[in-house]
Amino acid sequence: MSVFQALEFLRDDPLHTMRVVPDQVPDPARGSVLLRIERFVLTSNNITYARHGDRLGYWTAFPAREPGWGRVPCWGAARVVGGDPELAAPGELFVGFLPMATHVLVDAEPLPTGFRATSPERSGMYPIYRDMARVNDTIDDVGLATTGGVAATAAHLSDELQATAPAQVVFSSATSRTALTTAVVLREAGVRVVGLTAAVRAKVAARAEVFDDVLSYDDVADLVAIPGTAYVDVAGRPEITAAVARTLGPALIRSLRVGVTHALSEVPAQVSLPGPPVEQFNVGLRRIDVAGRIGAEKMAALEQAAEKSVAVWAGEHLAVDKVTGLEQVRPVWHRVLRGEADPLTIAMIVPS
Repeated sequence: MSVFQALEFLRDDPLHTMRVVPDQVPDPARGSVLLRIERFVLTSNNITYARHGDRLGYWTAFPAREPGWGRVPCWGAARVVGGDPELAAPGELFVGFLPMATHVLVDAEPLPTGFRATSPERSGMYPIYRDMARVNDTIDDVGLATTGGVAATAAHLSDELQATAPAQVVFSSATSRTALTTAVVLREAGVRVVGLTAAVRAKVAARAEVFDDVLSYDDVADLVAIPGTAYVDVAGRPEITAAVARTLGPALIRSLRVGVTHALSEVPAQVSLPGPPVEQFNVGLRRIDVAGRIGAEKMAALEQAAEKSVAVWAGEHLAVDKVTGLEQVRPVWHRVLRGEADPLTIAMIVPS
């Protein structure tokens, strides 16, 4: 048994109450791997995981030891420091879904690309949230921030949208990582992309150089009604979806809901909205469907192509703000929560 550290959130008030606690981790045995978490990324997605952890099941991934507390998942990189050599060799680096902690013990089964978590708490999660992929030590902070779930979402969301050959795609929460990276892939495919955002973030969205046009939420009425337009709600705000549908009328052929990036938004209720029916996009579910249709090898090629495009853009447009220590998550967390974090700056946390 070893004692490390973990960051926990009060489940009744996860946006504001957190603590760093000692974490007793059993010694690794056959079928398990002990990982030292080297870096993880903090984004608005983590706010969503905390805000809607009970409803969306994110608290189950890495249970806290004490009732009433939870551990918010994150995407990061971790190095093997012990465990079953048939799963991973000591010193190897992996990326995937992790807790905000210094270490984590993972029960797993081997995969050609790494290993998959098998604990009962994670058995009901999609593979994208269970798989740890082996990576080269040379992966930098920007590369880490745009691989894994980010690249997979950009690949599959853009592919799903292009299935209906849209002439234009409109995103809410234009400065979110999901909107920015998916826009990169869509524009490479020749699709016109428009970003909607808060007025104070319009200049930042334009600076990202992934949108053909950027409008504030107050100016939704200025959207150009190009026939064959698709709308992607990343913000999780039905009132914006309704405004877009009213503005575009019959030009709007598809409406997808992807996330809830606005911290104070609830998970949108099933309410009647104008325009086409709102489809819920889930990257984990779609990956299973795509793998079944075209095979794992072709799906990997789809994701790798998107990751390559996103990496080129990110290397030219994203900066990194790195902080050390789990205690330092608190100020970063609150900046993201209040919408004060620069969308083009990666918040990278080194746990210890």
